[in-house]
Amino acid sequence: MSRSIGDFHLKTSGVIADPDTQRLKVQHASDSFLALTTDGINFLLSDQEICDVINQCHDPTEAAEVIAQQALQYGSEDNSTIIIVPFGAWGKHQSSTVGYSMSRNFASSGRWA
Repeated sequence: MSRSIGDFHLKTSGVIADPDTQRLKVQHASDSFLALTTDGINFLLSDQEICDVINQCHDPTEAAEVIAQQALQYGSEDNSTIIIVPFGAWGKHQSSTVGYSMSRNFASSGRWA
């Protein structure tokens, strides 16, 4: 697990400051966006839930606001930050209805799993 450099007390548990990175080639004809999120969002929302909401929004700003607010409503106790970088296929996979349906069973998701 990577974390900020200042968490010295966690180093004995295997937490490091070196991020886990991957290099990917963006295909603007088929890739819609890149979503960069913090623990406060990923702890409560699955990757699929995040993508579903983004695909229902008209622009990246709206999507980021909806996702950050949803994480807070689910009780996020950590930094809830998201940056969405649109690519060439933005809107190609958009849902025609905007509903942001985020209902879920807390017993089977996030911290309660």
